[in-house]
Amino acid sequence: MSVFVVLGLIWAAVLLPPVFRARAERREKFIDSFREQMGALDNRKARATEVDRNAGRKVRRALKVPRKASPAQRRRDILGGMLGALTGSLVLGIFPSLRMVWVLHLFLLNLFLGYVALLAHRRNLALRRVRVRVRRPPVPRVALAPLDAAS
Repeated sequence: MSVFVVLGLIWAAVLLPPVFRARAERREKFIDSFREQMGALDNRKARATEVDRNAGRKVRRALKVPRKASPAQRRRDILGGMLGALTGSLVLGIFPSLRMVWVLHLFLLNLFLGYVALLAHRRNLALRRVRVRVRRPPVPRVALAPLDAAS
């Protein structure tokens, strides 16, 4: 029994320091990322132009804002990932020893169908908003004076 305790202590002494070091590095990266994001909320115009005091002229700095993928690209990536998972679970379910993967396949199929339905619903809402914006305002009705009062 004491051999297992000694092996466990040696194992912990070897494996735990890199784990703690990696955790500390992730925390530092998280804090730096948070500070950068909060800095992006500052007045962007004040950061974009700064006055060069020596020459009295404005020097423009480029804001380095990373471009994110468009929403359409993200949706395509999600659909591709779901289709890949569906295909993989279908292929794995064919093997007799992995029949339980069919349950996973059915779950993924429900997720996929729900996601496609959500995308269709969002598209219909967007089209409805566009149609509402295109409508022209109603023409105001002009009230006419009675004719027999004028004679």
